Amino acid sequence: MQFSNLDFLVLISYLLVVLLAGLHASKNDTSKSFFLADKELPWYFIMLSIVATETSSLTFLNIPGLSFKGDFSFLQVAFGYIIGRTIVANFILPLYYKGGYSSVYEWVGEKFGTYTQKSVSSIFLITRVLGDGIRLYATSIPIAIIFHGYLHDSMTEETTGILTLFTITMITTLYTVFGGFKSVVITDSLQFFVYVGGGVFSFLYLLNDLGSSMNFSQILDSAYGEGKLNIYQGFTGVSASNFYQKPYFFINGLLGGILLSIGTHGVDQMFAQRLIACKTEREGKLALIGSGILVFFQFVLFLGIGLLLFYKYKSIDIHPDKIFSKYIIENIPTPILGLIVAAILASAMSTLSSSINSMSLSVIFDWMKKSKTEHERVVQSKWISFVWGIILFASSLLPYYFSGKISEGLVEVGLKIASFTFGPLIALFLLVRVKERLSLVLSSKLLVSSLFISLVTTISVSILLKPAMAYLIPTGIIVFYLIVSLGQLGKNKPTSH
Repeated sequence: MQFSNLDFLVLISYLLVVLLAGLHASKNDTSKSFFLADKELPWYFIMLSIVATETSSLTFLNIPGLSFKGDFSFLQVAFGYIIGRTIVANFILPLYYKGGYSSVYEWVGEKFGTYTQKSVSSIFLITRVLGDGIRLYATSIPIAIIFHGYLHDSMTEETTGILTLFTITMITTLYTVFGGFKSVVITDSLQFFVYVGGGVFSFLYLLNDLGSSMNFSQILDSAYGEGKLNIYQGFTGVSASNFYQKPYFFINGLLGGILLSIGTHGVDQMFAQRLIACKTEREGKLALIGSGILVFFQFVLFLGIGLLLFYKYKSIDIHPDKIFSKYIIENIPTPILGLIVAAILASAMSTLSSSINSMSLSVIFDWMKKSKTEHERVVQSKWISFVWGIILFASSLLPYYFSGKISEGLVEVGLKIASFTFGPLIALFLLVRVKERLSLVLSSKLLVSSLFISLVTTISVSILLKPAMAYLIPTGIIVFYLIVSLGQLGKNKPTSH
């Protein structure tokens, strides 16, 4: 379908609504209100914000490609998400509430010094910049194609995509800078319903589209017979040589989901910030575990779209990452096409706004000395947020250069980038728990060296051995503890006081 003036009007209207909704929550007198909304937001808004934040355009556009080319085995990762969040809710989250921290890395700094705190914060900031660059790039692919036709080929698709990314980055940065965390959560909640609504419409429209050849019952029967509905990937056909590399083999998928969830929601500032912003620890647990359940059903929806796309385009040879974009562009009618494009942008903007706010928080609390007044600190926070918006836009341009060299699906690339850092970070946070019990005396230099050596080792293992995502985090954990242990050799055993 051709993107029309009416679609464009719908899209612009949506962007204005998001901008106004974000700016409406612009009263921020203190850094606590700018970064935590004074802990006044209900837990269910926080829950929706968590889900919207982790549901980037990668989820909306590329998860359908997993079931299009394969089956529903990605749900094994989703089961792991729920288990991982339950672990975080009961063993990590209580520690943040006891200390009254604003940044989770303050906890590390209190135990191991500011040098370690800043190093952990730097890993978080670098990872977010690289990961969000991939997510924003994924957004630009279908949008560039749609707008390229709408503009009657007056610009190249690449130029159109870059201009689109610049526009949504600036809009998102604007309401994030002026509205702070409250603005982020409110717009996240709005965008949750927009992109889920877009997904539900796409599923029903696809189902109706296939109705002339196959009804839903026939689709399920055929999918079951062809193994497209398989969730569990067992030992059948798995040799010892490829077990290590098979990402959705049952153990790999479940373990990967558990460890990723512990990493994202336990030691990553962006998600932990939302949990800290809840009124009470109990509400933080509700928001966290509830988000895992919502994400599971989201995956069911988007994998279901991929299944229907398989029967729509069964005989077409196309990259799975592009299949949903192809259907949207060619089939969704006006003005719904404008809403679907808005849904794609919503999934990107929710992640982007959360990144900007949490990265600014990390800079303020982990790197900078406290300002003389709260007003000065809020002004600093807004300027830093603006700078991060510019940096994240720049990071989204890198994949344009590397896109031809990326052989994996964009979902797997995004998750792998996160997996590189979560191993050493989880290891460090666990070390904080046992440090006092074991009377350990650990230098900041040793810990930071262990962090970066384990990070480099994990990246090297990923490139050379190409293991399943599930083994990247344990690799980081093992290497971190190995380096720490070697560093402790030859030291006198510390005496207890």
